[in-house]
Amino acid sequence: MYTAFYGLREKPFSLTPNPAFLYLSDSHREALAHLVYGLEQGEGFIVLAGEVGTGKTTLCRSLLERIEPDSEIAILFNPSNNDIELLQSISEEFGLVAARRSRRQLVAALNEFLLECHGRGSRAILIVDEAQNLSPATLEQIRLLSNLETASSKLIQIILLGQPELEEKLDSDSLRQLRQRVTVRWSLQPFSSQETAAYVQHRLSVAAGAAREIFTPGALRQVHRLTGGIPRLINVLCDRALLVGYAEAKHQLGIRSVRQAAREVPDASRRIRDWGLGKVGWAAAGIALLVAGGLAWLQLGSGTGLGTDLRTLAGLGRGGDSELAPVGMARDPGRLGAPEGGAASASGTSVTVIVELPPPGSELQAAEVVRAQYRAGPAAELSEPGQAEARLAPAEQGVFLRAVLSDQAPEAALGEATERVLALHGLDPSGRISASLADALDELELHGLGVLEIADANFQTLRDLNYPALVRLTTGDPEASSRIVALVGIEAGQAELVGLGNREPVQISLEVVEEHWDGVAWVIWNPYLDIPQVIAEGAQGNEVRWLQEALSRLGYLDFHVPGLFDGSTLRGVARFQGQHAVEPDGVVGPRTQMLIYADLDEFAPPQLEDGDSG
Repeated sequence: MYTAFYGLREKPFSLTPNPAFLYLSDSHREALAHLVYGLEQGEGFIVLAGEVGTGKTTLCRSLLERIEPDSEIAILFNPSNNDIELLQSISEEFGLVAARRSRRQLVAALNEFLLECHGRGSRAILIVDEAQNLSPATLEQIRLLSNLETASSKLIQIILLGQPELEEKLDSDSLRQLRQRVTVRWSLQPFSSQETAAYVQHRLSVAAGAAREIFTPGALRQVHRLTGGIPRLINVLCDRALLVGYAEAKHQLGIRSVRQAAREVPDASRRIRDWGLGKVGWAAAGIALLVAGGLAWLQLGSGTGLGTDLRTLAGLGRGGDSELAPVGMARDPGRLGAPEGGAASASGTSVTVIVELPPPGSELQAAEVVRAQYRAGPAAELSEPGQAEARLAPAEQGVFLRAVLSDQAPEAALGEATERVLALHGLDPSGRISASLADALDELELHGLGVLEIADANFQTLRDLNYPALVRLTTGDPEASSRIVALVGIEAGQAELVGLGNREPVQISLEVVEEHWDGVAWVIWNPYLDIPQVIAEGAQGNEVRWLQEALSRLGYLDFHVPGLFDGSTLRGVARFQGQHAVEPDGVVGPRTQMLIYADLDEFAPPQLEDGDSG
């Protein structure tokens, strides 16, 4: 249906095993190496375990393509739990008469067949799939088959494929004899986030006959998050996402398309529902965690005049009332832990903490957890805003970030982010409210700033450019809108974000931010000089003279024709680009100009990693 729309020759995510689409992750490659080694060494028992859909059967098919064509192979996809029926199935797979034979007759005929194979130099292999469903008695019958051997070698090699429950059975005391016969054992792992992205791109490339990037980096990260890296789930989810994109005439699929498709995939939709804190059992833990994080953030200590006791929260402006205030009902912040009739702090710092408990029996939504706002005065006792979040574990930071994103109105987040970016460039906001991203970008450009949109950004891309940027974050709720925040700094594995409700940078780990980022970024820069945004070979004039002078000062250009973008200038530009992680095409576009400005002393634009970005 959608193949022609995306330029594909066939469906890339069919569940039918196809060797042409085989992709080997590190775990799959090692598993295959172990299987091949076990067969080549003539080992008796080989066990390959892995979760449902991790590719055990596909890997085994790949193994069969690597063994001698004259090998005798019996494959049981749904083995019987009855030992007689199991022997009959094995005999039938090897082409032997099995009907109306006793166990002794079946074993004798099988032994004779295996000796014949050994005599002509053929290998006999038995593959048992879904082996976790076999009873201990049936597994013991399979073990007895390994007793069929000559003085120097095994007559049959047995490969057991199964889910993790198979490993649990093998580790039991009742099957210790079988366990001791297993010489090669491997547990297949799901794909990592990087392997998931490579797997999807690989299948698209095979289906198209050329590289085809249909999913954005953010969408690929979402695919991994919703599938846990299970190949079969990845196939199902990506197939549904392509259908969603086809229905909406989208040639490139982002994070929202993936989430929309996930609603039709039970295992993926369950992960969306469980992405928050879970049900009531997690609610209390989440509230306690975030309240504690909020207290750490505010650095409530004896030196601040603010109470350190959690009971302070329950008494927030209560005047003796023990109930927590509902969200949206701000009490007098001056009463937080203050002596009767006194202020919260002599420093003038005021704090508002608002907590809402979810209704009994409901799932805890991120917006119902904790919202902490502060307005910092000259209190020396408080640490720098936002640094306390950096001390939380990544899972805790994820909960915190989702809560704040959910609570922050999109327009408010965008307004804070835009104001901070303007301030970093030494510009004052116009005071106009930006109702949309387009409005905000218009305001930035009206102030003379340039906007470079990158659809497939990652943190390394932004680090290479080293300029503040607007990024789009999501809460994880497919029904909720996204938030635009400003990335104003990167330090020690932490992203400094503005737009989370306190107008100051909040530090969140790069790993957590990446989980909420759809990969789109708007890098904001100052084109200090009135020159074309693209300067290429053959250009002439003052802009070329400035370019040549800049490259000469930076050590990338020697001999050239002044004012003419000649071959020497092109090579100098390419050398500069190669040293700054830009494609060395010799064309001076926005990225190259941004990097030249940053390297020249007279401009000093705001940067992410120089400590001056906020």
